[in-house]
Amino acid sequence: MQLLFSGVVFTLNCNLNIMKKATLLGIILAVAITANSQDREYQTLVDFDNVRISGMGGLFMQFTAVDGEFAHMLGGGGAILVGDFFFGGYGVGLTNQIQVDLRKDQNYRVGDYLSVSHGGFWLGYSLFGERPIHITISTLIGWGELGIKGDYYSENIWPDNIFALSPTLEVELNLTRFFRLGAGASYNLFTFVDLPGYSSSDFSAPGGFLAFKFGWF
Repeated sequence: MQLLFSGVVFTLNCNLNIMKKATLLGIILAVAITANSQDREYQTLVDFDNVRISGMGGLFMQFTAVDGEFAHMLGGGGAILVGDFFFGGYGVGLTNQIQVDLRKDQNYRVGDYLSVSHGGFWLGYSLFGERPIHITISTLIGWGELGIKGDYYSENIWPDNIFALSPTLEVELNLTRFFRLGAGASYNLFTFVDLPGYSSSDFSAPGGFLAFKFGWF
């Protein structure tokens, strides 16, 4: 019995020694691997170390035509800047009154005028944005509503949901590190127009574009 007890104690002592040595060896390996990993460059599929990420927002306007009449569209947007690429959202609407063409539908009355508004995604890219004068390509992709308003009611009658696409080309000036001024041309394309008497061609037209952008560029 004493021999058996002694054997058990000896076995436990051996196992404890082995465990201590294994633990010590594990700690040494962990320290060695950590030290080696500090000297090794960690590689990823997407590297943002040298990419500037910031934001901007601003006011912009379009000078275009609706039903053959001068139209002023005013709006604004905000976007995230990732290098020279930006993406965000916008909203824009018609500010001046354009009288409805009474010949298009017998239900239209004197004093009725057109209403146009839309909003959605604002995407763009600045070519050589770090230069004082450069080119910016962008587009507005959204959805909105056409309608008829009048002096005796404020809400749209015959509201019509539309899809809007407005590609834009700007010459952009870096006036300060926080302010850019852009001027150029755009084209407003409206689809799914179902307003009585009107079609997409009555609202789709080229125009001028002016933008005031504030942010950390």
